[in-house]
Amino acid sequence: MKQTGIRILLIAFLIASGALADVDVENERAENFTLSAYARIRFSQFGGALVMPDRSFGIESAGLTADFDITDNTEGQLQLEIRPDEIYLKDCYILWDPLDLIGLQVGRFKKPFCLNTLTSTWNLQAIDHSITHRELSNLLYSDRDIGSVLILDPESEFLPVCTFGIFNGSPDAMNQDNEIQYVGRAEFELPYDIIVGADLTSLRFGEEDEFSVEGYTCSARQKAMGGDLQFETELGRDFSLLMRGEFVRGDNWSAADVISGDDPPEFQTWWFTGGITWKTYKPSLTSISASFSMASWKPDRSMDSREDELAFTVSIDTGTPVTVRAAMVNHRPHDIIFEENRTDYILEVALDL
Repeated sequence: MKQTGIRILLIAFLIASGALADVDVENERAENFTLSAYARIRFSQFGGALVMPDRSFGIESAGLTADFDITDNTEGQLQLEIRPDEIYLKDCYILWDPLDLIGLQVGRFKKPFCLNTLTSTWNLQAIDHSITHRELSNLLYSDRDIGSVLILDPESEFLPVCTFGIFNGSPDAMNQDNEIQYVGRAEFELPYDIIVGADLTSLRFGEEDEFSVEGYTCSARQKAMGGDLQFETELGRDFSLLMRGEFVRGDNWSAADVISGDDPPEFQTWWFTGGITWKTYKPSLTSISASFSMASWKPDRSMDSREDELAFTVSIDTGTPVTVRAAMVNHRPHDIIFEENRTDYILEVALDL
């Protein structure tokens, strides 16, 4: 597995490194076909006595992406990602825009729920996705899945961009229960470069039941809903400010036997990131960014236990495909068994070819 991953990674770099940019490939079945590659090489110093090992160095992730235009109103993407001991299909979808106001996306891609998940790590200004993304992904409310979405974009400053989707309900091929997940999201563009978002998702779980007349039983609908805010502005010629935040509540079905009819506790999670970027306009150093992030996860709102995260990230854009990042991430569990306060130190070199 490791040798196969290394071969694919080398192929990706050989394809992309010739021009140090996206490579256009001729293909008579597509109007445009572009290949690109990326990689993240990371050194981490983990804090805490219970963390083993306490250091890590290697390729965090690497991938090869193919973007293609089939017709004037049909495009798609195929992305393969490599992580230590794992190779998997990250994105594979077709996006069809038959009309200016309507689009249909089909395949495997991110569900339109949770702003932290929907925002690429290249644009987060934080070293990683927050605990909100990780926990919502574990609960299957967010992250990638097989499905389709209808996109309605009225192209008006008074009306939101709306996305409605149906998904498989589980990304695990060995855990398919034929239940469908529904997702909806709306984004409003307001004056002063403010974007407000709201989303809602619903899923349920089923299993075989020999004592049932139908031979099958399923849970009640498990729901989650959230709201988010984005703000970006220029502070003169050389500086820009970016702020993002999100708040989500929903059913924590992992803490109850929902298929048997038990009521799950309600979780609560939020995150916030504020960052400032200094643009140098120099060929050898395009910009320097610094950001501060906070996040919190409460598995049961009726109890005191929760986990908080604080992160400080500095990113240097060298004006080449290489970006250097350094971060300090502080984990602060409260009333959680086998968890302790710790601070991790991360240094990352990212290549976007």
